[in-house]
Amino acid sequence: MNSNNSSMKTGILGEPLRIINRLLAEKVILEYAIAGGVAALYYTEPVLTYDFDVVCRFPGEGPLIDPSPIFKKLGEWGFKFGKEDRVTINGVPVQFIPASPGLMEEALNKAKPVSVCGVKTRILRAEYLAALMLELYRPKDRAKLDLLTSNEGVVFDKSLFLDILKRYKLAEKWKRYHEG
Repeated sequence: MNSNNSSMKTGILGEPLRIINRLLAEKVILEYAIAGGVAALYYTEPVLTYDFDVVCRFPGEGPLIDPSPIFKKLGEWGFKFGKEDRVTINGVPVQFIPASPGLMEEALNKAKPVSVCGVKTRILRAEYLAALMLELYRPKDRAKLDLLTSNEGVVFDKSLFLDILKRYKLAEKWKRYHEG
């Protein structure tokens, strides 16, 4: 983790991670990894983010993914859901995102184990996070993409990143983005 990044050490994410690990232990979710802006925070300097994205695999996945067991379990534990199916845990809005086939599923499979706020968890690798941001290509993702791919403090395997882009047909998009 970037040693200048104190926001990941403050403990605000500890309770949400403990709850997510309970979901994992009770097999409500089968696997998860930190994604989105919070994952970018792990690798770079602080960035603005409004929620805590968790990419996960649900039991019984098929063509139709049913996230209702997660909502039911969190409801039993006293948590309330807000807009866009986010649940607030310890003041942190958490969004559970099913790992769609392809890039996101591979990113989850290749997530690395880390400790955040003293809690064992997994986080998307910087290369996959950057590829997902390039794929989504929203303004907020493009800003974080620059931080991930051009920050000397980030451990970033450029050859892995280029391989991911090639396999998921994002190389041309990267070229256009990079030429800017």
